[in-house]
Amino acid sequence: MAMTEAATSRAQVAPPSPSVIAVGDWQITPLAEVRVRGEYRYDFQALDQWTLLERARLGADAQDGAVEARVVVQDARAMLVGDAPIAPGDPAPVAYAGAHEAWVEAHSTTRGGTFLRVGRQPVVWGEGRLLGASDWSATGRSLDAARGRVVVGDGAFELLGAVLVDPATPASLHSYGELAAARGEWVFDPLLGLDASVIWRVAHTDPAADNGGSVLGRTGTGDLLVHGRGSGWAYGVEGAYQLGHADTPDLERSAFAVAGHVSKQLENVGWQPTFDAGVSYATGDHWTGGVFGGFDPILPDAHAWHGAMDLVSWSNEFDAGGGAHAATWQDGDIGVEYRYFPASSRAPSRADRTRTSSGRSFRRFRSCTTPICRPG
Repeated sequence: MAMTEAATSRAQVAPPSPSVIAVGDWQITPLAEVRVRGEYRYDFQALDQWTLLERARLGADAQDGAVEARVVVQDARAMLVGDAPIAPGDPAPVAYAGAHEAWVEAHSTTRGGTFLRVGRQPVVWGEGRLLGASDWSATGRSLDAARGRVVVGDGAFELLGAVLVDPATPASLHSYGELAAARGEWVFDPLLGLDASVIWRVAHTDPAADNGGSVLGRTGTGDLLVHGRGSGWAYGVEGAYQLGHADTPDLERSAFAVAGHVSKQLENVGWQPTFDAGVSYATGDHWTGGVFGGFDPILPDAHAWHGAMDLVSWSNEFDAGGGAHAATWQDGDIGVEYRYFPASSRAPSRADRTRTSSGRSFRRFRSCTTPICRPG
């Protein structure tokens, strides 16, 4: 008598690939990013503007105890489609391949805590109005810098020194100036945090994406940000004052800027819609009493706070707007926003036209409504 037993055949499932690779005492984490974005604009000159932006990044992060190093290379391209001329806000055509990050650091046992980092690195302070990574742009922004951060309780203190290169050509070896900065931040409560910074920039020559020579000279900026987040609410109120000397047109600097925003996310509603509103003001170059009054936003992330069309930054403008966004899928959202932004100086000089995030100038738009579809 034969005995048989039915057996269920199951397919073998390969174990998931490790996200970290051990090489001796080093832990290597591969890094990769591919982004393709198309933009269409119907501008005030009644022209159809099409732009294709492509970016691929590939690199690795290596860590051995308290020592960490990262190298990320990128190929970034922004191409105008068609024969229409470049309009205000359009990304300038660019084709760049090179290092986006290349740094080494020593840090405390807790990642994100105390560290000393040297090399090419993205830097974002506060909400990025004065120092931002500008990641929405074709290449993003990195600084060749030395940066130290010390965490003390619920606060932290930071020092930064950087060499500034031509912003239109990240691969350039042409240095137009230096930047030194200090920052302190303290979180008293999730709904109340303070972030104060002092930034000193010395520009010996004009960067390629100049603003009528207004960058030349010495620029000191003091900034204070009050911010908080909780129960779906988020807010920020920021003010900055600027002094120094503008070599063109050989005047002392005296300028200021203020900004505020508030948003509410409906966390218990489908797609978790977020409604936001914000306002900002920055002085223009009125040259009153022999003083240069145009506020310089240094190295801003204009896209984050001044609209999806990238038309203005925190300089010579009054900007008020609002919008609504919904997370219709896991890694992205759709939305719409409206902005109104007349120039704060009614008769700006060549050195005081409202700046776009790419450094080019713009004066004629006053408002825009922008639909947005943004992958994560």
